[in-house]
Amino acid sequence: MRTGQWWVPIGAVVLLLCLAVAANAQTSLIPNGGFESGKPSFWTAEAGTSGAVLTWATDQVKGGTHSLKIVKAQTGAMARWISANNVRYWVENISKGVDIKVGAWVKTSGVNTNPTDDNGRWQIKAWFYDTTGALIGGVPFALNVDQSAASRDWYADTNGVASLNLPVDAYKMKMSAEAGPNATGTVWFDTFIFIGRAGAWAGQNWDGFVDVDQGWQYWIGPIGGNDGLSDFGGTGVTTEDKHLGNYSLKIVGNVGRDQNEAVVFTETIPIPANSKGKQYVVSAWVKANGMDIAQLADPQYAIGFTWTWHNKMWEDGNGWNEVGGGDYMFGITDSTTNGWRQYSAILTVPDSTVQAVSLRARAEHKWTGISYWDDFDLSEMKAVITGVGPEGSDGIATVMPTAFRIHQNYPNPFNPTTKIVYDIPMRAQVSLRVYNIIGQEIATLVEGTLAPGRYTAVFDASHLPSGMYFTVLRSGATVIPTKMLFVK
Repeated sequence: MRTGQWWVPIGAVVLLLCLAVAANAQTSLIPNGGFESGKPSFWTAEAGTSGAVLTWATDQVKGGTHSLKIVKAQTGAMARWISANNVRYWVENISKGVDIKVGAWVKTSGVNTNPTDDNGRWQIKAWFYDTTGALIGGVPFALNVDQSAASRDWYADTNGVASLNLPVDAYKMKMSAEAGPNATGTVWFDTFIFIGRAGAWAGQNWDGFVDVDQGWQYWIGPIGGNDGLSDFGGTGVTTEDKHLGNYSLKIVGNVGRDQNEAVVFTETIPIPANSKGKQYVVSAWVKANGMDIAQLADPQYAIGFTWTWHNKMWEDGNGWNEVGGGDYMFGITDSTTNGWRQYSAILTVPDSTVQAVSLRARAEHKWTGISYWDDFDLSEMKAVITGVGPEGSDGIATVMPTAFRIHQNYPNPFNPTTKIVYDIPMRAQVSLRVYNIIGQEIATLVEGTLAPGRYTAVFDASHLPSGMYFTVLRSGATVIPTKMLFVK
């Protein structure tokens, strides 16, 4: 024991627990916050009776973590991956009169060679529809994969100049990667391309990198990555590391890249009508390595959350429809290698017209390093916390306590979960950790910069033995412990 401080030795073993930081925590509103679907976002596998096997593959990739793979050992029926509608989010249509470059990166192995018609061809297609839902031109625009040899390493398969120029605006567009009924072999498709030539805006192809799974999208600056290039090679869903389950999201900020940002974001999450003032807690577990600590005070080098409020869902053709939003950059300052930590922020609905929110895992345009993200959670707060957050915070926090404080957890004793309420009187770097009776760190419930307010953490001890545990709130020289008893 030291004057003004409370010290405890930290053991080497950290148990990964299922934790959520929220007031009155409940089931997350994010359908796939743990990246566990095992299926690519925005793409659907279709196969007939040819015995084709379509996988979201990791054995061969162009630059991220996954590709779209088709293995077709026999003839008989076509097989394809086909996207959902790409005219959505802030893209309201694809304009006529633009010279569009379209395609994908392709790798082939053992394919049939020199086919004489489309039945034997491997192809990339773009499908454009007008306002009536009719396919423009009556057929999709098709690109033939190189089948002059049985196998070829990755190459960009794209159309020629002035070969694709729509006569009317398109209000729906899909892309596909497919094998004709008589095509055989193995082909990987990755990093799809959709861009206007000569700097013209052609629209946006979504999840062209095919590296994130259902419920998420992946975009990089300045134009979304639809040029088929990436400054964030290695980014995507991975099994390399994880907090819980089998997968996490990996974002890689490569040194020396162009100064662009990486954004992985959710589909729109519905918010009930007339919810102005309602509060939600967003949280995620994050592990970050290899950062330039000297630069992290500059927000241009940061990683964190961004949220956007929308007055419409992202239904086809609706556009972005933003009515506000905010950012919360993580306070990572102590090491270039951090273990899994949970970061959270409180969001307040700013407008009665809000119908949805989208959430982003964001790497700012100068950030470098490797970060893993897992177990995103969005939960409604049952009791609204009143007060005004910092200027420009867009509702990050809460009431204005006058001192750092941990309230006694409740229930206590507990089995297996308990709530820990704590007060933050000023914007500060804060940690909230749990230790066992011999001083081993069991979990980090909170790590980051918090605005003034009252917060609640939920601690789940299901995987632990009964006994006394200590919760320690730290901020600068302030160290406050409390005891709690877990009884099974």
